[in-house]
Amino acid sequence: MDYLKSVVPSQFMADRGSNLVVIIPGSANVRIGLAAQQVPLNIPQCIARHIHSNGENQGAATLTLQDQMLNMQATPAQQLEREKAYDIIASLLKIPFLDEKSANNSFPRKTVRLDGSKPQNSRNDSTFTWTNVMEKNHKLPVDEDSEAKDVKRESLDQAKGFHGDPSSSAHVFRDYICGEEALKIPPSKPYRLRRPIRRGHLNISQQYPLQQVCEDMATIWDWILNDKLHIPQAERTMYSAILVVPETFDTRGISK
Repeated sequence: MDYLKSVVPSQFMADRGSNLVVIIPGSANVRIGLAAQQVPLNIPQCIARHIHSNGENQGAATLTLQDQMLNMQATPAQQLEREKAYDIIASLLKIPFLDEKSANNSFPRKTVRLDGSKPQNSRNDSTFTWTNVMEKNHKLPVDEDSEAKDVKRESLDQAKGFHGDPSSSAHVFRDYICGEEALKIPPSKPYRLRRPIRRGHLNISQQYPLQQVCEDMATIWDWILNDKLHIPQAERTMYSAILVVPETFDTRGISK
């Protein structure tokens, strides 16, 4: 451990080789990449799994978020302390209260955005695209003629923006979706969004056990290695990995 804290990165790469993967997990994102890269990948550390239901309730399932919520209820004493803190901050920043009259200025006070952003009508927002949650059903037997027709139909569907028909046996829901795509799943789709790490802790609860948390984290990292870093499982024996845990992370979850 002392060696990892004091070693120079160039010396560490010389000892371990250039095929070194650095993983820095976080509550919202995971930074991962090869040590030789200057900028790592910053990917949302979340996964959405398909909710399998029977035929009767299949249409009723929607996107849900499985998370351990914080207790946001405050006692009257805590609420009073918060109000006092707000007043102190406002006085230090010289922010007048809404009911306070300006004695030195007869003009009406203007309201502006405190975040410095421009009004929405002047922004050029890009078009938001929902994630395509459907994929081809590879379990169905196909011949060459039908496969050629499917390729032609798929090209036409992409041109029309078709995202698959759930009632069609040729398309099925994807078992899981990771990263940024998981955050863009339509609310009407039967998926459950999960974050393995929340607020520096493993997001363990009665509805989200430790085994499922570890499986989801392993699935997310495996997906990143395959799709983002292009390191298939057969070639991973030629790579080394180092896990960098932030100091704010709960150390009880490191051994898991």
